[in-house]
Amino acid sequence: MDAWIDTSRILLFSLVLARVSGIVIMTPVFGSADIPAQFRALLAFSLALLMMPSQWFVEINEPDTLPMYAIVLAAELAIGLALGLGLYIFFSGLEIAGEVMGHVGGMSVAQIFDPTTGENSPLLSRLVYMLGLAVFVCSGGIRLTLAGLLDTFESIPPGGGRIPVELGEALTLILSLSFSLAFRVAAPVMIGVLISMLVIGLLGRTLPQLNLMSIGFSVNAIVTFGILFLSIGGVVYCFQNEILNVFSVVLQALETDVKPEWYDG
Repeated sequence: MDAWIDTSRILLFSLVLARVSGIVIMTPVFGSADIPAQFRALLAFSLALLMMPSQWFVEINEPDTLPMYAIVLAAELAIGLALGLGLYIFFSGLEIAGEVMGHVGGMSVAQIFDPTTGENSPLLSRLVYMLGLAVFVCSGGIRLTLAGLLDTFESIPPGGGRIPVELGEALTLILSLSFSLAFRVAAPVMIGVLISMLVIGLLGRTLPQLNLMSIGFSVNAIVTFGILFLSIGGVVYCFQNEILNVFSVVLQALETDVKPEWYDG
């Protein structure tokens, strides 16, 4: 019996794998440097295998030359990277908020090595980032990401070699949402520390014999942790409230949108 291989299906699988790889590379949950590269490669390959049956009957035009194939492959990778990059930019807002709280609270000296960025980051920045990551996973963020990725195959079939021009504007809008999130998360701590510094300053002017400067940093640290503990629910609410907007902005740029059946609400 003659053996034969359908090269068009192999080509289609490589395009699906490229789009899935973009998500795995950039999404904060999968793209962390804490996760071994071998595991991420296996995850991308497994997800591509699971998505392949839904794309089995998609007809694609086989590229005539290797450069044309590289362009089509890069376009598929860019689509996956765009969705993952939108999430990455949004999560960066939490890191910015943690850094701001660490600086105003006098705890910027306490830093740890972050393998994700390869740099030292304040403890509060890492704490707030990990909190957002836990909320993202528990609230079904991974399901939303994969559902959005599946829908992009319907709006932008693989093999078209087309990247929507609206992606740049969408990522810029997500950047503004990220800064807005950072301000709202860090605002309670900034206001609380400002009030505590004003009180310490007034006490220092009223009672100059007291050496309040020696306890000022300790008071700021206590106020920072206390307000963060009291406002942790607000941090979760702000993050959860904006994450759907981020998905909606990116997916609309990719010519689809968030569907109500993707989440419980």
